Amino acid sequence: MPRSKLAKPAPLSHGDVVRVVAPSSPLANPERLAAGVATLESWGLRVRMRPGLFERRHLYFAGRPEERAGELMEALLDPEAKAIFPIRGGYGVTTLLPLLDAAAVAAAPPKIVVGCSDLTALLTWLVQDVGQTCVHGPMVGSLGSGRDEQGAARLRSLLFDGGRPSDITAGQHAADSFCVSPGVATGRAVGGSLSLLAAQCGTPWQVDATDAVLFLEDVGERPYRIDRLLVQLEQAGLFAQAAGVVLGDFTGCDEPNGTISWRHAAQRVFRRLPIPVLAGLPFGHGNPNLAWPLGVRVHMDAGAGVVSFREAPLA
Repeated sequence: MPRSKLAKPAPLSHGDVVRVVAPSSPLANPERLAAGVATLESWGLRVRMRPGLFERRHLYFAGRPEERAGELMEALLDPEAKAIFPIRGGYGVTTLLPLLDAAAVAAAPPKIVVGCSDLTALLTWLVQDVGQTCVHGPMVGSLGSGRDEQGAARLRSLLFDGGRPSDITAGQHAADSFCVSPGVATGRAVGGSLSLLAAQCGTPWQVDATDAVLFLEDVGERPYRIDRLLVQLEQAGLFAQAAGVVLGDFTGCDEPNGTISWRHAAQRVFRRLPIPVLAGLPFGHGNPNLAWPLGVRVHMDAGAGVVSFREAPLA
């Protein structure tokens, strides 16, 4: 169960030490890693990471579970580091959860952790098991690409200013922006990758959506698979618990011939549920990927197409 009051990390300052880690898949292109690190350094941050961070060390992972968990725990407990930036998602964080020490992390000063995609599992663990806020946003592998300047700028502002983030509104992806079910809701922001949240149903790390605003996004899933994943969350009771649902980018989730869209799946599942649902907000695997904090209170107005943040994510 998430704690009633979460710890908040301090905002970043020029000269702060940050850790770059690989808890999931490797980043095959070392140039992308170097470019992302250069972006963090251009923000005035001192980056620390192990050599060969981009290497595939075990099967489809950046290392064996024990290695990746050890690296992550070392970063989380590093007394000098102020933030942790994973290089990418892919797959692997769920294999680490049994190896992480939530009590040790909760006893240490909280650090900003930024991630999305496969890192949904880690962000949920930080909110529910450790009891701290964190940030759903771009990772190192995408920061240096130059393709999402808006996403990088919002992330930088959120990390350094520490104030309440500006509203996120629908409409930037006009074709995917729509009100599935009208209404308003206020609650703690939880969520992330739909497929990751579905994979954690029935485990000790299932997301607690009680009275929460549940954010969902995904990439590369066909409409029938989006339908199946949403039904899994529904049958696990998440939508009955939630105050409302916000849908972000579902990149590459339409049928190739364009006849069926992921929107059909969303409408089919949500139209019979008595909660407000808003689709088309710019976060996830699309461009821009706007950063937003997890664990803070938000207010959504599905009819107006806006989500506002009611508190600052950092101390």
